[in-house]
Amino acid sequence: HSSPQLINNSKTLNKKQAQAGQIFAHGVDRLAKKNLAKAISIWDARKNDFVINETTEQRIEQRLAMSLAYRRDKQAYRRLSQLTKPDDAAKEWRVRTALREQNWLHVDQSIAKLSEEVKAQDKWQYWQARAFENTAQPKVASFIYTQLSKERSFYGYLSAEKINRSYQLSDTPVQVAPEMLKRLKRKLDFRVVAELIAVNKPTEARRQWWYVVKKLDKKRILVAAKYAQELGWKQVAIFTIAKAKYWDDGSLRFPLAYKKQVHENAASQTLNPAIIFGLIRRESAFNKNAQSPVGARGLMQIMPKTGQQIARELKEKLGNKNNLFNPSTNLKYGSYYYKLLLNRFNGHYALAAAAYNAGPHRVNRWLPKDGSMAADIWIETIPFKETRAYVSAVLTYALIYQKQLKQNILSMKDFMLDVVPN
Repeated sequence: HSSPQLINNSKTLNKKQAQAGQIFAHGVDRLAKKNLAKAISIWDARKNDFVINETTEQRIEQRLAMSLAYRRDKQAYRRLSQLTKPDDAAKEWRVRTALREQNWLHVDQSIAKLSEEVKAQDKWQYWQARAFENTAQPKVASFIYTQLSKERSFYGYLSAEKINRSYQLSDTPVQVAPEMLKRLKRKLDFRVVAELIAVNKPTEARRQWWYVVKKLDKKRILVAAKYAQELGWKQVAIFTIAKAKYWDDGSLRFPLAYKKQVHENAASQTLNPAIIFGLIRRESAFNKNAQSPVGARGLMQIMPKTGQQIARELKEKLGNKNNLFNPSTNLKYGSYYYKLLLNRFNGHYALAAAAYNAGPHRVNRWLPKDGSMAADIWIETIPFKETRAYVSAVLTYALIYQKQLKQNILSMKDFMLDVVPN
């Protein structure tokens, strides 16, 4: 377990032992974390020497193939294609490795292997259209893009750009009768929320809120979302309406809180305010007291170490790390940091967003080694699921915020510049 490299030593491992196959597989699994190439070499050379049950063999084969995919290794597609019982994640990574190679026939074949449920997702519909577009089937591609362009989503906006259509930005606020709102407020459970707010116990008030909302039907959840909006609980309103799966109330889901400070910081950093709003919406959903499990703080979720670094560069003193909960400090530092990343990655919004989430050192590692790559492919092949979702969300939210700000400056085209080697 602690010395997995010993699996290649025939004296260490006697293949006649009943458990030898399991020990060998476990050793390869452990070794793959330290030396993937060596683990693959040993596995391929010796796996047939042992009795290994089918489930274990498939698990190790998938683990090795996925590790190659995460490392952008050219062997990844072949190994993923050879898996006999890949799970959904492995099937999706087979598509991604084909995208990275820009082999559109392989993309098409890999999408065909996805389950019907997964295949129907906007994401894979978009890539199916891209495959059609690149295999001389423009009419079918255009049909799919047209259907997707009706969606208010990252892939909907990418599709709209492809066929020169306007983005889906319609806003249909929830209509709640005043009497229904009054009735909700009179309920004992919600009166407890109001009391806790009145005695300045916000944490307990939120805990009570989620306890109550859990018991509501969809209609009353929408009323509760409006009540949260009235209370000025931006984040709670956003998450409450999401529980009702109602996505069309733009002003509730994408509030313009801290507008004056956002505009001031956007001006001082020559950034579009829509980008800052997009970052805040994704990072904290406007909860100034948000703190992540790893310690990021405030509206733009700044790590204390990053905050100290920014303070030094601005010739300021941050003092206590909890000063990052102060909206003025947080917005100033977050805007400065995003602009720093934007400059570092030559004005590429998607790369800067990825760096804001995962760190610039990782983005450098993910850049293509030879030749440029389309930005949509680069985003889709980011190894971290969270960062893929983050980048697509921030860029989508920025376009939605443009509408809220009555602007029409940025487009998906601005976000989708080709990604070039470092």
